Amino acid sequence: MTQQHRILIIDDEPDIVEVLVARLEAMGFNTVGHTKAARALEALRKEDFSVLITDLKMPDMDGMEVLKEAKKIDPDIEVIIFTAHGSIQGAVQAIKEGADDFLVKPFEPMELVTKLEKAIEKRGLKQRVRYLEREIGESLNQHMYAESSAMQNVLSLVRQVSGSDATVLVLGESGTGKELIARMLHHESRRRNGKLVIMDCGATPPTLIEAELFGYQRGAYTGAVKDKKGIIEEADGGTLFLDEIGNISPEMQTRLLRVLENGEFRRLGELDQRHVDIRVIAATNVDLKAKVEKGEFREDLFYRLKVFTITLPPLRDRKEDIAGLSQVFLKEFCQKTGKRVSGFSRDAMDMLLAHHWPGNVRELKNIVHSAVVLCKGETITPEDIMPSGILEGPGPKAVEEDLNPLEAQERAMVVDALKKANWVQKDAARILGISRRVMHYKIRKFNIELEKGQA
Repeated sequence: MTQQHRILIIDDEPDIVEVLVARLEAMGFNTVGHTKAARALEALRKEDFSVLITDLKMPDMDGMEVLKEAKKIDPDIEVIIFTAHGSIQGAVQAIKEGADDFLVKPFEPMELVTKLEKAIEKRGLKQRVRYLEREIGESLNQHMYAESSAMQNVLSLVRQVSGSDATVLVLGESGTGKELIARMLHHESRRRNGKLVIMDCGATPPTLIEAELFGYQRGAYTGAVKDKKGIIEEADGGTLFLDEIGNISPEMQTRLLRVLENGEFRRLGELDQRHVDIRVIAATNVDLKAKVEKGEFREDLFYRLKVFTITLPPLRDRKEDIAGLSQVFLKEFCQKTGKRVSGFSRDAMDMLLAHHWPGNVRELKNIVHSAVVLCKGETITPEDIMPSGILEGPGPKAVEEDLNPLEAQERAMVVDALKKANWVQKDAARILGISRRVMHYKIRKFNIELEKGQA
């Protein structure tokens, strides 16, 4: 384990550096030593090190300064502080500032090795988290499948906006993927190593929104038995996503505006101002501009939120994406259920394409999930989709002159079979070799009017 991890040592006493390098090298650690902090930091900028060991008291730059600079260069590097007996308080402060551990001089070599191995393991865990975050980012891109020009334009805007710290207002109907866009903006930003904290303002009772957002001090109200951070503090250094922002009260709008303007806020029951460094992304499915005109939403907050606006199209306006999204969800649910389903039959995909999708991408995902569970073969058929109730609910019917040549030919075949069967659907279905449920679907899809009294 030791050979693949490099150790950097800083101490102003050459003898200590020489002894430590020799001992650690003998134990299998790849070690580099410096007596000047500036040179060591320059080496850190050029090369990869897993652990930095630095003395706390040095004439040119003390260990606290080294710690801060090293973390700027490599946020994942683990730092161990050397200190003398009289400087333990300083070492404890270094731990609070981000050091991994400290050692009091003199120390036993094996004590250092134990702390090194612990630090290397901790760094490995951090890097694993980074790897998983990249995987999450890739899966986010998959779920924001963009064959349609409308969604390609959205993702292009997301990539442009993600590098900024400006607020973003994400608009769209329920189920279009507003939270997914917020996650993409965070994971592609410079704040990706910080937290993405999410608050659903629509699902949180109005009486609790203030405490959830700003936190509270012990005794602020009945039941506040201890201090509690709000989600604004939780998001410090990262991104705060406020979903359904249109639901917050006028008082909360005023307090949120102050946070957006200068990062200042107060916990409930607290007199002192606190400060945070956050980026805010907000989302809503309501017309905020109309709420502003009615006096229900602050105009200054509205314009402060919409520095950038990203509008997600409903799924019915991006039908080119339905087939690709369906395959993405199919793969996901096959992995979860252990089923081997390769795709959708033509009739099943036609059914998905013809649907109006009032619930947007969320509805499509749920229907594919249901179909995978019900599917008994290797291909999803209309019978697998029917139980989800996809034929229920409003939706525009096909107009004959709007059909492409293939659809027009299919419609003619259905009408011909119905005529031969005297407009009895089950007999027409038998002629075409399809189920009655599929026949019912095709009649609806092609807006075929049945002879009076037939069904």
